[in-house]
Amino acid sequence: MKALPWISPSAVDAMLYNEPMASPDFGFSLMRPKAKAKKNSTADLARAKLQPSKPGDASWGPDGLWPITCATSRLVAAPGVALEPDALETVFEGYDARVKAHQKLLAVVLTMPFDHGWQPSDILSLVGAYALEHLALERRLTSLTVVHMPADELSARRPHAHCVVLARAHRASGWGELHRDLTGKDAPTIFQTEWDAFRDAWAPRFAPF
Repeated sequence: MKALPWISPSAVDAMLYNEPMASPDFGFSLMRPKAKAKKNSTADLARAKLQPSKPGDASWGPDGLWPITCATSRLVAAPGVALEPDALETVFEGYDARVKAHQKLLAVVLTMPFDHGWQPSDILSLVGAYALEHLALERRLTSLTVVHMPADELSARRPHAHCVVLARAHRASGWGELHRDLTGKDAPTIFQTEWDAFRDAWAPRFAPF
């Protein structure tokens, strides 16, 4: 399998519109169908988040599956959807194939920073639990949680998770309507308030740092 072009962090930023947020502890970004002259794809976005550092060409196997260089990740599907647990390429490429010409939002990225004492597995457990409860079960949204540990690349930036949320409701019958909680003007506030409450309730139950 020929290696796909690597997408640098700066190129990822060009795909997204970052909503200005009052707190440095939460980020809310929108992916719309086009970024300037280029067509956006959620498969490119997901792959870029999964590959914060460039994978070697030898990492690309004949099966065509994306090599992963992030600390850890988890796909959280809406209930009742028949998916293989690691079918990342199938989910995102299939979603892109069903984008409508009049669709104004492809995905949302929620970003949750953590203090340096947090372990990748604990970050994934906490954000994954949020994704299951509030995105999958409550809203029927399928998402990918990706954990980045910038210190692995000699950066002083804090550990953080990105939650790539596909914007259409996901059912056994396929992709449905855009979820209204993602499209409204108050969407950033809704999700920040929800995450803050979830984190405050659950983070203390993890080991002290």
